[in-house]
Amino acid sequence: MDEALNANEENAGQQLTQTLTDVVGLTVPQANFVYNQGISTASILARLDDDTFKELMEKHTLTNIIITTKMRFRALRYWLQERKMAREDIDLAAFDNATCDATLDEMAKTSSLRSDSKRSSQKDVKPPEKFSGRSKTWKAWKAEFESYLAQLAGADGCPLSYIIRDDDDITQDEYDLLEGQMKRIYDAPLQGDYYERDNFQVFQKLRALLTGGLAETYLSDFEKSGDGREAWTALLTAYEGDDAKNAAITSARNDIRTSTWERNTKNWSFDQYCLKHIRAHNILKRFDVPMDESTKVREFIRGIQNSSFNSIKTTILLNPEYKQDLNKAITAFKDTVTTLDLVVFDKQSDDRKISAVNINNRGGFGRQHQYRSGRGGRGGNPKCPYDHSNNRSNTRGGYQAGNQGRFHRGGGRGYQNPRFQNNTSRAPDDGLLLDQSILDQMNARQHAAYFEGRKKFRGNNESNNNQEIPRNIGAVINPDGSGDQNNDNASRLTNASAAFGRNSDNNIPSSRSLNERRSQGAVESGKRRVSSVNIGGNLNIPRDYNFRGRAEIDTRADTTCAGAAFALLETTGKECDVKGFHDEMAPIRNVPIATCATAYDHPILQETIILLFHEALYFGKDMEHSLLNPNQIRANGITVDCCPRQYDKSSMHAIFYKEENISLPFKMHGCISYLPIRLPTEEELTSCRQIEMTSERVWEPYSQEFQEIERPYATKPETIDNIRESRNIYASTNMDRRCDVDAATLAHRLGVSHHIATETLKCTTQLASRNITDPFTRRVRTRQSQTRHKRINAHVYSDTFFSSVVSKPRQHSCAQKFVTSRGFCASYPMKTKGEAGDKLNHFITNTGIPLGLVTDGAKEENLGRWQEVRKKFLLTQRDTEPHTPQQNRTEIEIRNAKDHYRRLMDRKRVPEQLWDFGLQYTTDIRQVIARPDLDNRSAYEVITGNTPDISDFLDFEFYQWIKYFDPTSFPSSREVLGRWLGMAHDVGQALCYYILKANGQVIARTSVRSLTPEEMTNANEIQSREEFDKYIEENIGTFDDEYIHVAANDELEEEMTPATSPEVATVSPEAAQEEPDIVHGPDVLINAQVMIPRGDRAELVTVKHRKRNVDGNLIGRKHKIPTLDSRVYVCEFPDGETCDVSYNTIAEHLFSQCDSEGNQYQIFREIINHRRKKNAVDKADQVVRVNNKLHKKKTTIGWDLEVEWRDGSTSWLALKDLKNSNAVDVAEYAKANRIDQEPAFDWWVHDVLRRKDRLIKMAQSHRLKTGYKFGIRVPDSVEEAIELDAINGNTLWQDAITKEMQNVYVAFDVRSETQAPPGYKLIPHRIIFEIKMDFTRKARLVAGGHKTDPPAQLTYSSVVSRESVRIGFLIAALYDLEPLAADIGNAYLNAPTKEKYYIVTGPEFGALEQGKIAIIVRALYGLKSSGAMWRNHFAGTLRDMGFTSSLADPDVWMNASTLPNGDEYYEYILVYVDDLLVISHRGQEILEQLTTKYGYRLKDVGAPQRYLGAVIGRYDKSGTKTWFMSAKDYLSKAIPIVEEHYGSLNKFKADTPLPPKYHPEDDQSPFLKDEEIALYQSFIGTLRWAVELGRIELTFGVSLMSRFSNAPRIDHMQKLLWMFTYVKRHLDSKLVFDPHTRDWSHVQFLKHDWTDFYPDACEVLPPNAPKPRGKAVQLNMFCDAAHANDHVTRRSTTGIVIFIQGTPILWYSKRQSAIETSTFGSEFVALKIATELLEGLRYRLRMMGIPLQGTCNTFCDNDSVVKNVTDPTSVLNKKHNAIAYHKVRESVAANTQRIAYEPGKFNLSDVFNQELTSI
Repeated sequence: MDEALNANEENAGQQLTQTLTDVVGLTVPQANFVYNQGISTASILARLDDDTFKELMEKHTLTNIIITTKMRFRALRYWLQERKMAREDIDLAAFDNATCDATLDEMAKTSSLRSDSKRSSQKDVKPPEKFSGRSKTWKAWKAEFESYLAQLAGADGCPLSYIIRDDDDITQDEYDLLEGQMKRIYDAPLQGDYYERDNFQVFQKLRALLTGGLAETYLSDFEKSGDGREAWTALLTAYEGDDAKNAAITSARNDIRTSTWERNTKNWSFDQYCLKHIRAHNILKRFDVPMDESTKVREFIRGIQNSSFNSIKTTILLNPEYKQDLNKAITAFKDTVTTLDLVVFDKQSDDRKISAVNINNRGGFGRQHQYRSGRGGRGGNPKCPYDHSNNRSNTRGGYQAGNQGRFHRGGGRGYQNPRFQNNTSRAPDDGLLLDQSILDQMNARQHAAYFEGRKKFRGNNESNNNQEIPRNIGAVINPDGSGDQNNDNASRLTNASAAFGRNSDNNIPSSRSLNERRSQGAVESGKRRVSSVNIGGNLNIPRDYNFRGRAEIDTRADTTCAGAAFALLETTGKECDVKGFHDEMAPIRNVPIATCATAYDHPILQETIILLFHEALYFGKDMEHSLLNPNQIRANGITVDCCPRQYDKSSMHAIFYKEENISLPFKMHGCISYLPIRLPTEEELTSCRQIEMTSERVWEPYSQEFQEIERPYATKPETIDNIRESRNIYASTNMDRRCDVDAATLAHRLGVSHHIATETLKCTTQLASRNITDPFTRRVRTRQSQTRHKRINAHVYSDTFFSSVVSKPRQHSCAQKFVTSRGFCASYPMKTKGEAGDKLNHFITNTGIPLGLVTDGAKEENLGRWQEVRKKFLLTQRDTEPHTPQQNRTEIEIRNAKDHYRRLMDRKRVPEQLWDFGLQYTTDIRQVIARPDLDNRSAYEVITGNTPDISDFLDFEFYQWIKYFDPTSFPSSREVLGRWLGMAHDVGQALCYYILKANGQVIARTSVRSLTPEEMTNANEIQSREEFDKYIEENIGTFDDEYIHVAANDELEEEMTPATSPEVATVSPEAAQEEPDIVHGPDVLINAQVMIPRGDRAELVTVKHRKRNVDGNLIGRKHKIPTLDSRVYVCEFPDGETCDVSYNTIAEHLFSQCDSEGNQYQIFREIINHRRKKNAVDKADQVVRVNNKLHKKKTTIGWDLEVEWRDGSTSWLALKDLKNSNAVDVAEYAKANRIDQEPAFDWWVHDVLRRKDRLIKMAQSHRLKTGYKFGIRVPDSVEEAIELDAINGNTLWQDAITKEMQNVYVAFDVRSETQAPPGYKLIPHRIIFEIKMDFTRKARLVAGGHKTDPPAQLTYSSVVSRESVRIGFLIAALYDLEPLAADIGNAYLNAPTKEKYYIVTGPEFGALEQGKIAIIVRALYGLKSSGAMWRNHFAGTLRDMGFTSSLADPDVWMNASTLPNGDEYYEYILVYVDDLLVISHRGQEILEQLTTKYGYRLKDVGAPQRYLGAVIGRYDKSGTKTWFMSAKDYLSKAIPIVEEHYGSLNKFKADTPLPPKYHPEDDQSPFLKDEEIALYQSFIGTLRWAVELGRIELTFGVSLMSRFSNAPRIDHMQKLLWMFTYVKRHLDSKLVFDPHTRDWSHVQFLKHDWTDFYPDACEVLPPNAPKPRGKAVQLNMFCDAAHANDHVTRRSTTGIVIFIQGTPILWYSKRQSAIETSTFGSEFVALKIATELLEGLRYRLRMMGIPLQGTCNTFCDNDSVVKNVTDPTSVLNKKHNAIAYHKVRESVAANTQRIAYEPGKFNLSDVFNQELTSI
C-alpha cells in the first residue's frame, strides 16, 4: 500500500513538473528546484499562502525568470486554489495554455476588484443607520444595507453582497449578460471556507444594525448558527411576504385616496403630492394590483382641492389622451398652471395670487360713494385653461367697464352705470352733470370747482363714453393693404397712432376698408412638374404669356389639339402622325401625345381657371388656335353643349363641370364656338383652380368600344320590372294585445335586443301563449294552427347553401334559402341539393305563391322537380348573370341570418351537428321580429299582409333544458328530460316542438315544460343533465369552439358556404389571363368601407377592385395630383349589388365622413350578442372583504358585447367602454339575457335600471369606429398587417413597416446574447399604424415609455416663443433676407439616449432578427427623455457650427455674421423641436452644412409657407418688400366645424369682433347644456390660437368671452358665433412685419432733470449680453385702461401693444387685479404693467444682440398720468398708487421710456381693453 502511495505521489510530482515546464514556462532545473522545495504535488502548491509563495519566488534560482513566466506561475496557483475552494477534483491536464490565459484575465479583474475593495476599506465605509423595524422605512434601509455590503470585500475579495443575493431573481438570459463585479457576485459559491467566514460576518453586521429595533426578534433563531443569509431571508419574509404585501397595498391605496393638495406650503408642495401618487401606484404595480389609468387620473384630479383649478381638472378629464395616462395628466396640469401663472406658493402671497387663480368666483360689490361709482369687489382671473398657447403675456384677460370719476378729466373707458343713463339732470354734451340732489348739497366752493372741471374737460377732450375706436389696428391689414379713408383720421395724422397701420405715412399705402367684401380666393392644388421624358424631336414650346388664343369646338378633330396657348406639363412617351381633312394634305409627323394646360379667365367668377387636357396632341407654337374634341371631354363626365342659343333657346352653349357647378360659356367666332384661352404662368399652374377636362385613360378615337356602348341606346332595351309592392297591407285588430312574456324575456329567447323585442310584441299577436310549470299528469291540448295565405306580393330569390358538417340525426348536408328584397327569409334543410324542388313546393304551401323566382341558374333550380313545381304554380323565373352573385338579393339577409344563428349556437354551446334545427329556428325568428327598416313591422307581415303570431316563441329558447310528457315510460317517471330544438311546424297541432332525447333521437311533442328553479338546483337533476350531455356528445357531437367569433375584424365566422354549380365555378379564360396592375403599384383603397348614396339614403359599400374595360385593361390612371386621378372602382353594397365609383368620389365621401384625424363615428342601433372571456370574474370570487366589510368587486373585465350599428355593420366592444356610453342599453340587454347577476353586471345594472329615465338622455348614439381610418381597416399588430395585406392583395402595410424599420433601425443595438447587460430594463414596444390624407400607409415604432420610471432630469424639448418668431421675421424684413424653413426627418433618432432599456425584437425586425435582445441606443419615440435628449444633441450641433443660445430664449440660436455689403448683424436659427427657421443671408449654406457635415435628413426645405400653424408669405406693395403672417388657413378649417354645429354664419351682420357696448357679465340667458359647453370651450381655444397667429383685433373679445368658459350661457355662445362671422367676413387679414421706423419729431416729449429725485436711476443692462450688431430698432408702446368696465366687479381692463419698428410684437389685455376708484389709478396700474412688459422685451432684444434706438416712445391717453410721470415736481398723495407711480417715474428717469399724451380717440391700445365700435 505504501508503494502505491509513493507511486501516486511520484506521478503527481511528474505531472506538476511537466505543467511547470510546458505551460508555465519554467526550465527543467527551475521546475526541479520547485519540486525539491517540497512542492511535490498540485495540492501542496494550492495551499501556499501569499507570503510563502512570495518567499519561493525570491529564491535565487527563480529570481531571474521573466515577468510573464512569473504571471503564469501565479495563474497556476490561483487556478488550483479556485478548484480546491469549489471542492472540485484537480486535474493538471486541464490546465493548458488556453486555461492559463483565461485565468490570467480573471486574475486581472479580481485584482481590480480587490483594489476597489481595498480603497473602499481605506475610506472606512460608513454603515447605514440602525433599522427601526418599521415597514415604511424597510425599503430604504434595505437598499442602504445592500449598498453597504457591496462596498465591503469578503475573504476572497468578492463583495459581501453575494451572501444576500437572490438566485431566483435572475434568469439564465440575464445571467449570461452579466459582467465584472456583478458576475463575480453571482458566481461566488454559497459554500466553502470563504463563504462560512463571510456569512458569519454578514450576520454580525445585521445584528449590530438591528439591535434595539423591532426587527431584532427575527434574528433570534440564528444566534447559534450565525447564518447571515438565512437571517436575511427571514427579514425578507417578514417585510416583503404576504402580510407585508397586503399592508403595503392597503397603505398605497390609502395614500391615493386620502392625499390632497390645495396650494404649495412650506411642508407640502404640488411636486410632493404628485410623487406620493406615483410612489403609491408603483407599489400597487409591483404587487400586481395596479389601478387602471383612468382611475389613476381620476384619483389624482380628485385630490386637488383648490376649486380655482376646476376648469383645468375638467379639461384633463375630458381629454382622451390625458385621462388614460397619469404621467401625461400630471404634466398637462403643471404645464397649464405654469403657463397661466396660477400657482400659489405660500400663505403670504395667497391673498394676492389666489385672485389670479379663482376663475369661477365673481367679484364682490363695493360701496357706493356719494359722488361717484363705488369700488367693486375682486373677481376671478379670466384666463382660460383651454388655451393651448405657451405665451403668457398675450393671453391674459379681464374686462370690466366703469363710471366716470368725480372730477377726473380723463374719465373711465367703460360705459355709464345704467342707473344714471336716464337721469334728466345729466346734460348730453359731456356726461359730467351730477344729479340735482347732489348739486344742492354742494357749497359755493364745490360748485365752482365742479363747473371749472367741466369747462376744462369740454375744452380739451371728447367724452370717452362717446368716442370711436381708431380704425388703424397696428399692422393688421387687408391683403391689398387698403383701409378706410376717414376725414377725421386724415386730419389727425399728427397723432402717434396715425403712424401705424393702413393710414401710416411710413407704411404701405391702402385704399380699402377692413369690412369691405372680398372676392373668393382661389383653391390651391398640388404642384405640377414637367416630365423629363424625351418626347422625340424639338418641341416649339411657347413662352409668350400675353398671347390670347381660341380653343375651338371641332367634332371633326378626333383628338384635342393643343396650340400656342397651352403649356406642356408632361408627355406620355407616345407620338402619332396627324392628317388633315383632305388626303392630299401632307401629314404632320411625330406629334407628341401629352398632358397640357391652358388658362381660362372666367368672365363671371372673375377667376382664372386652369383647364387640363390629357391625351392631347401637342403642337405648341406651330398652331395658333387649339381644337377641342367634344366627345373626348364628354367621356370624362363633363357636359359639352355646343349648340348656339339662336338655334336652341334651352341650350347652355357652354361646357358644364357638374362637380363644382361651373359653367364655361362659349363665344362665337363666325359660326364656330370657342373658349378664349391664354398661356398660363408657372404661378397660375400651382395656385389656381384646376378642371380636368379629359381623362388620363388612353384615348382611342376609333375604338369599337364607342359603338358597343352606344348600341343599347339605339333601341329601348328589354328590362325586368322593378320588384315593387303594389300594396302595403298591415293587419290590425280592435282588441288589446296581451302577453304574459315581457320584452326582456322575449329578447333573451329570440336572441335580439330589448328594443326589437318590444317592437315585436307590438307588431305580432300571441294568441296561443301558455305557461306550464307544474308536473304533467296528462296531455296538453293546443289550438288549431293559423290560416296560411297562399299568395305573396314579392319576387323571391333562392339559393342553395352547403354546410361543412352533416347534421345528426337527420343527415342534412345543405339548405335551400328563399329570400325577398324586404328581408323575409325561409330555410329548409336538405340531404341533397336535388331536394330543392320539394322545398320550393314546401315554401309555396306554407308561405304563399310569389310573383316570380330569381336564381343563379344552377341545374337543380331549373330542371326536374323544381321545374315541375314552377309550372304547377305558373311561376316566372329569371337567372342572374354568371359570376355575379351580387345580383342575388339573398346575400345580405343570408349574412344577417347566419350572424343571428351563430349567436344562438354560441350562447348555448350547441353541437354543430344540430345546425339544421338552429338555422330553421333562426329564420323563423327573423320572419316575425320587428325591423327598423320596415317601420318596425315584421317581414312576414310586409310580405303576406297578415300579423304574425309568436306564440311558438314565447315559452322556450333554443337548446333549453325541458321535460316532455311520455306516456310510454311507465313505470318510470312520465316526465323525461330533453333539449328544446324549435317548432315542429309540419307535425301535429300548434305549439308542437322538436325535442332532443339523450340517445340522439329527435321527436315532436306538444306537452313540454321548462324546468323549475328547484329542479335547476337539485343535485340529482344536475347529475341527470350531466349524464344527458355525455350521451349527446357520444351520439351527436360537441360544440366546436372554432366557430366562436375570433376574427380580428369582429366579423362572424361563416361555416356555411354557398353552393356553386360547375357553370358558375368555371373561371373564364379572359379572367385567368388577367395580370395584376403592376404599372401603378398597390392600390390603397381596396377593401375600404365608405357610405355611398343609394336612392334616398346612404349605404355602406366595400371597395372590391379596380374596374376594367371590355379589353381587360384597367380604367383610369393614378396621378400625383389627386384631382387628376381617373381610376374607377367596383364597390359592393351589403346586398351584393355593385356600382362603379371614381377615385375622387370615394375620397370625397371618405373625407366627409371622417374627422381631421381620419376617425369615423357610427350610430348605435342595438346590442345583439355577448361573450365571456376566461379572465372574467367568477360568481364565487365576486365578494371581497375590506376592513372587515364585504364588498362587491367593481369590475367589467372579461366581457365583450357585439353591437349592430345603424349602417348594418357589427363590431365587438369591451363592456367597460359600452357601459360608459350606453349604460341603459347594456343594462336592459343584461337583464333580458339573464346575465345581470354576473359579477361584471351585478354591481351596477340594477341601479341603472332604477335611474333609467334620467340616464337615457345621457346615452351617446355616436361612437368612434375603432380600427378604421378613412374607412380603411387599420391593423393593431404586425401580424394583422400581414394578414390585411394578404386580404387586400398588396403589400402596403408591409412596405410601410419596412420603410419605418429602415429609418428606426439605427436606434437599436441588436445582440445575439440572450441576456441584457446589467442595469437594463425590458420594456414593451409596438408598431403604430396610421393612414395619411392621401390614403398611403404609415407605420411608426414606439417604445413603451409608459412602462418606464420617470427620469429625474428634464424630459421634454423646449420650443421657441412666438415673440421670438415675430422678431425673427422682422429682422428678415429689416435686412431684406430670405428666411428658410426646414424639417428634420426622424429627428429624435439622431440623438443618443441615456435611459437603459431594451426590447425583445418582434416580426417587424425580420425573421433572422426576431426574438433577439435589442438595446435602445437612440432617443426612440415613446421614451420619456427622448425630447430632451434630442434638444441637447441638436444644441451640441449648433454650438459646433458656431451658434450660441440666447439667454432670453434658449431656442433662439445666434451667430455674428456680416452681410455681403459689409454690414454686421446676427444670423439666427429658431428651433421648434425639429422645425427650423433660418434667418440669414447664407441660409442655404447653413442647411447644407447640417446635411453634409452632420448627416441630418432635412425635409420641406424652402421659403416658409407655413410656420407654427400660420400662413407665411411675401408682402410686396409700392416697392416695400416684407413678410406677413396670416391665420387664414387655420380659420378656414375651423369655420366649417362651427357651421356644422350651428348652421350658416351669415345670419349675423358682424362688422366688429363683438357687438358694440356688449357686456357678457350682464347676460341672464339660460346656461348651455354640457355638450355645448365643450363646444364653447373648443371655440374659445380656436380663437385664442388665431390671436397668436396675428388676429390681434380679436384679443379683447376672446379674453372677455373666455371668462365664462366654465358656465357659458346661450347668449354667450351666440356672441362667439358673431365673432366667427366677423372672422369669416374678414378672413384675409394679415399681420405685416413692417421694418420702417416712425418719425416722432412732431410729438412733444417733456424732458426734465431727475437727478434730485432718482439720482441713481439707470437702465440695468445685462452683463452677459452679446455685443449689439446691425441696425438699431425703434420701440413704440401704447397703453390704456378702461376704467371699471366690468359691470359686476367694476374692475378695470388694461390694454397694451408694443411695436418694434412698425410691427406689433407684443400685446396684452387683462382685467386688473384690484378695483381702482378713479381713472387716474387704473391708468397708472396699466402703465406700470406696460413698463414691466417693456423691460422684458428690451432684455430679450439685447440678449439677441439687437441694438435699441434709444428710449421707448410710450403713449398714454390720460393727461394727469402723463404729467405725473414726466414732471419731477409732481407729488402723488395716494398711497395705494405709489408703487406704480415710482416704478414708471424711475423708468422715465432711467431713459427706458419717454411718455407723451395721445388722445383716447386715437389710442391704438383701446383695441385691447374695450369693444370696438367700428373697424
